[in-house]
Amino acid sequence: MNRSLVEPPSSETLLSNIITLTEQRDQLSLEVSLFQAFQHIFQPDALISLEWPHNGDSHQVVHESPGACPLPAAVADAARVQSMDIRHLADQDGNGYLLMPIEAMGDDARRVLVLGKKAWSPTELRMVQGMLRVYQNFVRLLNDSEKDTLTGLMNRRRLEKHMHEALSSRQEGRRGNDHQHRDYLAVLDIDHFKTVNDTFGHLIGDEVLLAFANILRRSLRDGDRCYRYGGEEFVILLRDMRRSQVMAILERLRGHVANHVFPQAMHITVSIGFSRIEGQRFPSAVLEEADRALYFAKTHGRDQVREFQALLKAGEIEVPDASGSVELF
Repeated sequence: MNRSLVEPPSSETLLSNIITLTEQRDQLSLEVSLFQAFQHIFQPDALISLEWPHNGDSHQVVHESPGACPLPAAVADAARVQSMDIRHLADQDGNGYLLMPIEAMGDDARRVLVLGKKAWSPTELRMVQGMLRVYQNFVRLLNDSEKDTLTGLMNRRRLEKHMHEALSSRQEGRRGNDHQHRDYLAVLDIDHFKTVNDTFGHLIGDEVLLAFANILRRSLRDGDRCYRYGGEEFVILLRDMRRSQVMAILERLRGHVANHVFPQAMHITVSIGFSRIEGQRFPSAVLEEADRALYFAKTHGRDQVREFQALLKAGEIEVPDASGSVELF
């Protein structure tokens, strides 16, 4: 690297980039905006965003500035174990690298942004740190807006995004050739929850919902996602699984709920309906299928797991009328 230090950016340049950064309303746009701001303000020799899947050792490049110099192996290795703080690392040639965590919104992957220059002045280091703090604060605001305030689970807004991602990956063929591992959506409804509220009051009802949410978290894999859809209804998105695995997880979850002692020494049950994500055009279609399986479970004894495709094949429910479908999002 032989690029000389550039002049410090003007206050107008900094303010303009901060305004652009805070105009974003989703994390992907926010991250791209941060990437572009660093490129514009500091003109680094290397600007690369690296991503490690959950519990993974190998990384992939998410973003890379044009003409970026290759990262030394020692820098990439240091980025893999990067903490939540900014780290300044120098290689054998005296080039300086800033390693910065990119805070994710509850997703499985971990990202680190790497900026490389011949030298970093104390003023530049302070500006980089300030820009990163603005980004992190805004990510937390976005994260809070997509969480259920009572249970801390993701809400319908985040579910919509993840459902579109799951459908797109199938429709675009990125994961459509794997006929053994599929994506599934399950809808869960606490049985007789209205009776809980009517008998013990809404405060106890909220405690039941909190305990139920904790059971969900403990019963799922690290990569599975659960949401509070509304009231006593919850949704689970299970990615890249065999049908037998889905049934085992959901049955185990149902058993955990049935055996748990809730506030006021109550025992409650849960009914579950699920559907395979395959070929549907909209999230509402998948939700409608899972909800029909849930309705079948509720009207045939409750405290059970039912699959839409299995019920359809057995003739226990009819093919839905596409003309009457309703967009739920």
